[in-house]
Amino acid sequence: MKKFYFLLLLGLLSAGNTVAQTTTPPAEVPDLVISKISWKKDVFIPALYDDPMRPNQDQVNLKREQKVIAKANNVRVQGGQNPLPLPTREIMSANRPAPPGPSVNYVYKAKVTNTGSKTIQAMIWEYAVLDDTGTQVGIHRFLDNTKIRGGKTANLVAFSSTPAVSIVTVKSPKDVSSQYMERVIIHWIQYEDGSTWQRPGLE
Repeated sequence: MKKFYFLLLLGLLSAGNTVAQTTTPPAEVPDLVISKISWKKDVFIPALYDDPMRPNQDQVNLKREQKVIAKANNVRVQGGQNPLPLPTREIMSANRPAPPGPSVNYVYKAKVTNTGSKTIQAMIWEYAVLDDTGTQVGIHRFLDNTKIRGGKTANLVAFSSTPAVSIVTVKSPKDVSSQYMERVIIHWIQYEDGSTWQRPGLE
């Protein structure tokens, strides 16, 4: 998974500026500190990422994500909560060429530190964007399988075709760069010992 993310980052050319307004994340997450978040708009150049094994790796990644969420859903159903939807995406056939030309992607990042003793095995995290009234104008939820041992720091990196802001507010140009606030919310954590943590009220 880490190698896949690293190779994909090599195939991204920056086409936008990182948005750097960060709000204090909710404090209910046990033994986890979020110190830095950011997102940026990038352009993906297919010619820079010509890997015939990509479809196979995509399939492996998808099955791994589905397995983790299915395990989380067992806990949710037992607690009387609605299950999370299983991730689905098209896996490109190795016999079908990739779409020609560059494509636009959005990269979301969060730097997190595990201050506890238990090793984190997976988590569901969300990148939320709010306007200056506190109204949520963008929400992006991801599953991450990065293993984070106690006392260690890791960078969560997720990719989406959806821009950070999905609801545009009508404002004068001088206000555009300062009207948004951002925060990262951790919704669910699975630990290596099999235990889990879930944000209260998560539906």
